Order: sequence, then C-alpha cells, then structure tokens
Amino acid sequence: GSFNGSTPAATDWNITGSGPWLLAFMLTAIILMTICGNILLIALVFAHRSLRCTSNCFLVSLFFSDLMVALVVMPPAMLNVLCGSWVLWPAFCPVWLCFDVMCCSASILNLCVISLDRYIFIISPLRYKQRMTPPRALLLVGAAWGLAVLASFLPIEMNWHSLGHGNEDPPIPQVSLGNISSFYEKLYPESYFQLSPSGGASFQCRLQVTLPFALVASVLTFFLPSSAICFTYCRILLAARRQAKRVAALSHPPHPHPSLGEPSRPPSSRVEARSAQQDGYKFNHGPPMSQNVLLSVTSERRLAHKQGRRALKASLTLGVLLGLFFSAWLPFFITNMAQAVCECVPLELFDAITWLGYCNSTINPIIYPLFMRDFKRALAKLLPCCSSRSPRRPSPALSISLRNSGEPNIASDPTSPLNSDPTQPPATATDAVNLLDAEHAGIEMPLLLPNQVD
Repeated sequence: GSFNGSTPAATDWNITGSGPWLLAFMLTAIILMTICGNILLIALVFAHRSLRCTSNCFLVSLFFSDLMVALVVMPPAMLNVLCGSWVLWPAFCPVWLCFDVMCCSASILNLCVISLDRYIFIISPLRYKQRMTPPRALLLVGAAWGLAVLASFLPIEMNWHSLGHGNEDPPIPQVSLGNISSFYEKLYPESYFQLSPSGGASFQCRLQVTLPFALVASVLTFFLPSSAICFTYCRILLAARRQAKRVAALSHPPHPHPSLGEPSRPPSSRVEARSAQQDGYKFNHGPPMSQNVLLSVTSERRLAHKQGRRALKASLTLGVLLGLFFSAWLPFFITNMAQAVCECVPLELFDAITWLGYCNSTINPIIYPLFMRDFKRALAKLLPCCSSRSPRRPSPALSISLRNSGEPNIASDPTSPLNSDPTQPPATATDAVNLLDAEHAGIEMPLLLPNQVD
C-alpha cells in the first residue's frame, strides 16, 4: 500500500493534564524497580562466592534479560504510550521492536531453562554435577538467547511478520504535496507503524503481525516453554506430596508398644538409642525405654506434621510462581493473536496488557530469590533492613534424610555430615523435596536451584 497523508507529528510531545503525569510516575517507578532489582541480584551473584555456582548462571541470564527489558524496551514503550505517537527516530522503531520481542522471549525461555535445571536435579541429584557442567549450562543459556534472537530479529528484519498484511491503504488525510506520501511511506513503513488514535496524522510504533506469524511466535516463545515449566514444576510438586506421605508413614511404626525383652526397632530406633545412651540407660531397661518410645513417637509425629506443612508450602510456592507467570504473559499472547485476526483490540487495552507482561521482569528478581537462603543472607549482609530481627534456629527435632536404601538416617549431632556442609545437595530426589523448608533444613530449597558451590 501507499501513504497518502500529511506530515506525521512525530515530535509532538503532547502531555497535558494530571492523568498522564500520574501514569508517567507509575511507569517510571516500574522501570526503576526493575533496573535496581536485577542489577542488585546480578551484583550479588558475582560478589558472593556462595552464589557463584553453575546453576546460578541461569538466574543471572534471567536477571540480565529482565534488565534489558527495563533498559531498552520499557522507556520507548512509555514514551509511545504517554505521547500517543512515536517521538524517537523512525529508523529506531524496527530495532526497538526486535529488542522488545527478543528480551521478553529470552526472559520466558530462561524461566523454562531454570525449570529444566530443577527437573534434572530432581530426577538425578547424585549425578547433577556431572550432568549440569558449566559448559552445558552455558549451552542451555545460549540456546535460550539464540531462540529468542531467531524469533525476533530474523523474522522482523525479513518482514515475515507482515507477509500478506496491509493490502489496503491506511486512512491518512490527503495533501497536495506530491512527494510527501512517498517519502513518509519509506520513513514510516506500514509493517512497523500504526496510525495513532489520538487524531491528526501521527504514528505509533507497533508491530503489525499476521495470524500465522502470531501463532508460530506464540507457540515457540510462550506455549511450549510454558508447557515445560508446568510439567517440571508439577513433577516437583508430586515428589513433595509423595515425600510427605512417606514421612507420615514413618510416624506409625509397626510395633509402637514394645514388649518385654529386646524391643523391636522402629524407624526411630536410632533416636531411642541415642536418647537412652545420653540418659545412662540401656535398651533392656523397661521404664526408660517406654519413655524413649513415647518421645520418639511424639518427635516423629511432629516431623510428619512439619512435612505436611512443607508440602503445603511447596504447593503454595509453585502456585505463586506459575500464577504470576501466566497472569503476566497469557493475556498478552491471547490478545496478540486476537489482534492479528480482527484488529479489534483497543490500543489502550493492548498497551495495558503489554505492560502487564513487562511487569513480569519486575516480579522475577523478587519472587525467585525470595525462597533461596543464600540470596536472603547476601541481601541481609548488604541491606540490614532485610535481615530478620530474630533469626529462626534449626528445630531441636531431629533432621531426617532418606537415603537410597529408604532407611531413615537420623542425625541430631550438629557435627554430622548432614549439618556440617549445608551447601551439599540432598542425596536423592526425595531428599530434595523433603527439605523444602529451608529455615528448618539448612539446605537450599530445591524448588528453584540447588545450592551448590563449585
């Protein structure tokens, strides 16, 4: 098509009234929060040795993509909304659109890579370090960014997004100048610019896509990664529930009331032995043994209750992660496909939904480190306001670690291997889910990243 219109008001900074200024304040606050949050967490990873592990490179990649969203994507988008037209250099519009698609896609794909890293750790924790080596981690990060680049720069620069789109001329007022329309047709190509609804002949920088492109791009950059994220996190949740049932079963030993003579040894017999030895009794003394059994059963019931709460915490955590992710991005991709079909979505609504997706980059540096002890400790050292007034100590109840044999290994001694090196990963997948409560377990919560130090 051709443009037969007057000169666009591309440099008209028309912001009047209190509403736009309030909106400008809100959008600026979102941008600054996103920048500060992601820079802070990236700096923490490089500044603290406990955070410089192989799997944390996935988080660094996520934080970097979110930082790029805040630095490159959000400011022009804010001007596009506030001014009602593209006030920057017209040739920068296609570049900005490419970075918009690339950074947002990279953020989503990095979330997928993080979930894949969690899945590998859950199914094979003993071989995790051998499988997730630094070169392989960098390969996964590079694959995420490579797919994001292929989904953005290549199709946009090749105009694949607008093939067969825009056969009709845009409704721009007629002018008598002969070469103006030809000049502005090259300056404001129809595949990148849309006539502003604010009136006049101003343009907004918007990607005009066809339905096939919208479908393919949405599947590659959202629906497939979302399916992988849901699958891996659901597997973690199922493992948490299985572990909760297993620990609950341990609270009901087959012989809760041992008879005279040598008593049967329930799963907590090591607890009894240690308690008996500390009190100066032997197993063949009846009354102390009964007290030890009652104490052991009570401790196991408390542990089972805690495990139930940990499983509930895991469910709530996964619900928050998936809920925020889908709340931020699902409306955008549905609206984007609807706009490619009928072009019936109001621009104001489309802008609001787009910014909702941008806010996912603001939420990620808050929600992901929230459940990681090392990040919270590093933040507490840097920001005293983030430290707890009365830090919770490990519960006097014994820590349990289910090994491959399924036999409970009770270790209450603070010098035991389980407590001496909290940076080591749990021994099995069930351990990883059993130790969901990081405040009690002293081991990194496995929903997000294994807390390993290279």
